[in-house]
Amino acid sequence: MTKRTIGLGLMAKPPRPGIAKTRLAAAIGAAAAADLAAAFLMDGAAIAAAAAGPADLCCEVFYRPADGAAEIAALVGQDWPMVFCDRGELGATMWDVLFRLLARHPAGAMVMGADLPLVPPAVLGEAAEVLRRGGERAVVVMPSADGGYGLIGVRSALAAPLFAPMAWSTAGVLAETLRRAGAEGLTVHLLPEQHDVDEPEDLAWLRAALAAAPGAAPATRAALARLDGGAGG
Repeated sequence: MTKRTIGLGLMAKPPRPGIAKTRLAAAIGAAAAADLAAAFLMDGAAIAAAAAGPADLCCEVFYRPADGAAEIAALVGQDWPMVFCDRGELGATMWDVLFRLLARHPAGAMVMGADLPLVPPAVLGEAAEVLRRGGERAVVVMPSADGGYGLIGVRSALAAPLFAPMAWSTAGVLAETLRRAGAEGLTVHLLPEQHDVDEPEDLAWLRAALAAAPGAAPATRAALARLDGGAGG
């Protein structure tokens, strides 16, 4: 760890059937949706691990619920700290993660969702550099195609208002976050848009994206093959 190290918190939940990816589960079944969620977590952790050395990231897993540590650790496959964090409301939980990370990594802190299996590691490196170069008002955001975001990074507690209650998991999250940032005088750097997989129609995008990137997301590729094999059997 150096003075330039950026803290990265991977936010994770155990991929349990009936709880994980419920919108997907309505179309493909609870077991298949949980299998995909587990694969997304595995590939997301691998992406963070690939970026950690070149980008000087210190990675930790922040998980909920309290009994989920063993399940998540078995999938992450990295020797990272496992930290329980649940403030009830999503924004409060995210800010708690960032606040804890900033206390140990004043160069910057980021949180990333665990369902982004195709993020290039270089994008995490770009996010880290934005925070290092920025001042206390710097914010970095990775937009997602559904109108939200999959990663956000901050330099100081001046960003706390971005995590006040809002209609999370809706198409207006990014726009509201940018509005709040402007009101607080924060400087936002937008990373390349990414795509998470929440809805049944997202699976078509996932198949195409995997076909275009043959070496990427091996766990997700295998889970999708299991799904498609089952559908065809």
